[in-house]
Amino acid sequence: MSMARTQLEGVILPFWLAHGPDEAAGGFFTCFDNRGRRLVSTDKFTWSQGRFVWLLARAARLARDGLLDADAGRLIALAERGARFITEHAVRPDGTCHFVVTADGAPTTGPSGETQSVYADCFVVMGLAELARATATPSWLAAAEPLLSRATADIRAGRAATPPYEVPAGFQPFGPRMILLNTRLEYARARQSLGLPMQDVRSDLAADLAAMLAHRAPDGTFVELFGPPAARDSILARHRVPGHALEGIWVALEAGELLGDASAVDKLVSSVAVLCGSAWDDSHGGLFRYVDADGGPPRGTGDDTPYERLIRGTWSTKLWWVHTEAAYTTALAARRYGDQAASRWHERIWDYTLATFPGRDDGEEWVQIRDRTGQPLDQVVALPVKDPFHIARNLMQLVELDAARG
Repeated sequence: MSMARTQLEGVILPFWLAHGPDEAAGGFFTCFDNRGRRLVSTDKFTWSQGRFVWLLARAARLARDGLLDADAGRLIALAERGARFITEHAVRPDGTCHFVVTADGAPTTGPSGETQSVYADCFVVMGLAELARATATPSWLAAAEPLLSRATADIRAGRAATPPYEVPAGFQPFGPRMILLNTRLEYARARQSLGLPMQDVRSDLAADLAAMLAHRAPDGTFVELFGPPAARDSILARHRVPGHALEGIWVALEAGELLGDASAVDKLVSSVAVLCGSAWDDSHGGLFRYVDADGGPPRGTGDDTPYERLIRGTWSTKLWWVHTEAAYTTALAARRYGDQAASRWHERIWDYTLATFPGRDDGEEWVQIRDRTGQPLDQVVALPVKDPFHIARNLMQLVELDAARG
C-alpha cells in the first residue's frame, strides 16, 4: 500500500471524521490549533466548510472505486449535511458567501472584520460540484452556479475581495485566477459526469486557463502580483510563491487535458523543476514559502503594509500545503508526462514531507506549520483553522495517480 493511502486511512481521515463533523448543528469544526489537540473556536469559516464537503465527496468516490478503505455512505451523508449547512446559512442572495458564521450558522466576522472572500465562494462551488458528481445530483450543481457566476465576474473585473490576504491597490494577483481555474475545472468535471451541456463551460475554462498562464514568466517562474512599472523593484512585484505556482501547474495541466489542448504542456512541465529549484532550502531541506524573483530571500522596496510584513516575516517557513501540492505536481509531471527532473524532485520533496509534517510526538494528524529547520510553529497561516483540504486532496490525487499506472 502506498504511503499516501496509509496516511489517509491511518491518520488524516480518522482525525477529521472523529473531530470535524458538528453532529448538533451541522457543518464542521476546523478551528483546531496547529497540533490538533485543542479546539480554539467553534466558528465555521466558509472557506473550510466548502473544502470539507469537497474532500468528503472525493473520498467517497475513491472508496467506491476500491482506492480507500472507508465507508462511502457515511462520507456522502456527512458531505450532504455539510452542504445543507452551507446553503442554508453561508450563502447570500447576491451570489457571495458570509466569510464566517457561528456554530449555529449566524453570520459573524473574521479576525480582522472580514465579511466576504472570493476564495470562500470558490471553495463552496468546488464542494458542491464534487458532491453533485459523487451523488449524481444536479441540484447541488445548480446551487453552486450563482456563486460561480459572481466569482467569475468579480475576479475578471479585478474587484474580488481576497481576504485573508487583501491584494494591494494597483496589483493584479495570480491567486484568484488560479483558484477560479481550479473551481471551473471542478464544475466542468461535474457537468461532464452528469451528462450536461459543455460548450459554454469549455469556453470559460479555456479563458480562465489563458488568464492564469499569463502569469508565467519567461524564466519559468510565475509572477504572483503584476504591478505598475513604477513598482517593478518593490518586494510586492519581485516576490514569488513557488508553492502557489506548482499548485497552479497541475490545475492547468488537468484543465488542458479536459479541453484536449496540449499547447501549454511543455512550458508547464518545464516550470516544475525551475520552481522547485528556486524554493529548495539547501541548508535544511524543504521549500520556502516566498522567494525573490532572482532567488533567495524576498527583497525590494516597499512599505510596512500587512502583506509586505507577511512576506518578510514568514518567507523561510515550511508549510504543509506547499509541500503536498508540490509532491502531487512533481509526481504528475513525472508519471504522466515523463519528466525526469520532476521525478527527482518528487522523490526529494516527498521524502521531506513525510519526514517533517506528520505529527508523531509533536501533535495529532499533521503539524502543518514549521519553521525553517522543521520545528513546529504554533501560529496561524491565512485563517485560524487547521485545514484538512490540501493534505487530503493531494494524498487522494497521489492514490489516483498510482492507480492509473496500474
